[in-house]
Amino acid sequence: MAADRAIIFRGEDAADGGEPLPPVVLKGPDGSAVHILTAPDPAAAAALAAEYADRGVTGIELCGATGFPWLAEVEAAVRGRARVGTVLFGFESLLDVARYKERAIAGEVQRALFLYVQPGADPAVDRFVRTVGPNTSTYVAVPEPGAGAAVVAGFVSGFDGGPDLIELYGGWDGDAVAAVIGAVDERVPVGVAVSSPATGPR
Repeated sequence: MAADRAIIFRGEDAADGGEPLPPVVLKGPDGSAVHILTAPDPAAAAALAAEYADRGVTGIELCGATGFPWLAEVEAAVRGRARVGTVLFGFESLLDVARYKERAIAGEVQRALFLYVQPGADPAVDRFVRTVGPNTSTYVAVPEPGAGAAVVAGFVSGFDGGPDLIELYGGWDGDAVAAVIGAVDERVPVGVAVSSPATGPR
């Protein structure tokens, strides 16, 4: 049976009193589903995580705009029923991700690219674009981590200057992450979701 996963993104619109973004379900050819969710704060993320753990998702990942206080609350809510992780950035990305955060706080236009692993996916077709305010987020499924660098290279060459941020979800090995970093020549911050050893089975 294919495993379902959830990715929780920080939804500032909801935190500011706006309508929360609706969940999106991205179905894969293998029958698996990736649930794209948003939460304005750690408590809301924990409630979502508990709900989706009850639904049977095997993995829950938090975006790079959350952090360890979010991770702690989600882990406590899930209680080992799913593997929990959060996006971390390597040393080569720290300056650029700090600049990205500064631009986000200033309300400047941002373009993010999120790759997630979904067996059997076709990156040319299995994608979803969401625009919130000045920001555009593109979600692209890749069949396995080794396909990520080619997808990123295509965006860099054809995406009006390329993305300002890249995050990788769904289990990426070091070689695949390094290839993505190489595809952008370390000019774009690249984060990868890393599972906490304290949480449930993969």
